[in-house]
Amino acid sequence: MKKIKLNIILAILLSIFLVFRISTKESTPDFRFSTTEVVTGDIIESVMSSGKIIPGEEIKVYSRVNGDIYKTYVEYGDIVKKGQILIELDSSTYENELSTKLKNLEILNIELAQMKKKVDTDIKLLEGGYIAKIELEESENDYRIKSIEIDELQTSIDLLNQQISDTKLTSPIDGRVDYLNEDLITEGKMFVNSWAYTISSGHRDLNISLSIDGREITKVDVGQNVEFSVENSDKIKFLGVVKKIVEPIGLKPNIDKSPVFYEVIVKILDTNSSLKTGLSVDATINIQVKNNINKIKRSCLRFVPPEGILIKKAPNNTQGSDVIWTLNNDNSLSAYSVITGIKDSEYVEIIDRKNLPKDSKIITSVEIVNKNKSSNGFSLPQPKRY
Repeated sequence: MKKIKLNIILAILLSIFLVFRISTKESTPDFRFSTTEVVTGDIIESVMSSGKIIPGEEIKVYSRVNGDIYKTYVEYGDIVKKGQILIELDSSTYENELSTKLKNLEILNIELAQMKKKVDTDIKLLEGGYIAKIELEESENDYRIKSIEIDELQTSIDLLNQQISDTKLTSPIDGRVDYLNEDLITEGKMFVNSWAYTISSGHRDLNISLSIDGREITKVDVGQNVEFSVENSDKIKFLGVVKKIVEPIGLKPNIDKSPVFYEVIVKILDTNSSLKTGLSVDATINIQVKNNINKIKRSCLRFVPPEGILIKKAPNNTQGSDVIWTLNNDNSLSAYSVITGIKDSEYVEIIDRKNLPKDSKIITSVEIVNKNKSSNGFSLPQPKRY
């Protein structure tokens, strides 16, 4: 009786195992390909980057003299003209000193005129034999000393006039007050070489500062056209032109192996009120344009056949060529070598199609669906080929 029960249990376990094996048996995969063809069209090769809008010109205004602040004439964001007074310092100390020196100069000029008369008189007396030559030389020497004294005083007066002028800090350019030294202005006192304002040409003359990867900088050159959009305004496109390429400071390629980025300055061509200093931008630098060329989608070059599919023609290892795969009528695949050229975000130029048949169905991707299952399948990840 025990033996019969054991046989029944074994039979049940065997049945469960067979059912499980049948239910979990892998189904035959079904390959669903997406294809495209070689088309004719245009390609604009470009370099993508991001950056910020910066002023075309930016100048800091420093104080040339010491002094208490007498009056401020502008605030942050004000538009100013070249030569317009920004801030004025108390000039009374310099003016009082100037007044004293001017009076001294007046006295010295009177004394100099009297000495000149004495020199002229001594010349006549020497010619008439009434005085010795040494007396003329003494009067001439006194005249020269007084002249030097007047010249030194005049230099001091000129310096005071310049200092009085420097008590008025003026704008060096037409522009806008973008920065100001609030702490110094609140304190009410300026010192020699202390920064007071920064004036930028941002309201009328704007540039863009872009950061370009060193691997792409060789494609960029002065004069190339740039198209960009401002943050939150992707639909509006603005134009610019590459103005300058700035190399990294202290670059040591033999030591520093980290990525190198170059600054590219772009002059904005169509400025308007919506463009302001500090706004972030997304820019496209147009490198070159080719019209009416053969091209395919870039995804064609990234396709790799999955396992289990019939390969009718394997790829040749041709140096300098890329590989694309075509779908044959019997659902097998064939590989062809092509030589590619410039590319944009979606397409790549086909320079040489070699033996690629006309109207070939070029594969861009594949989806694998297991038969006898209700799922919609899954997309096979495709490794990049470039």
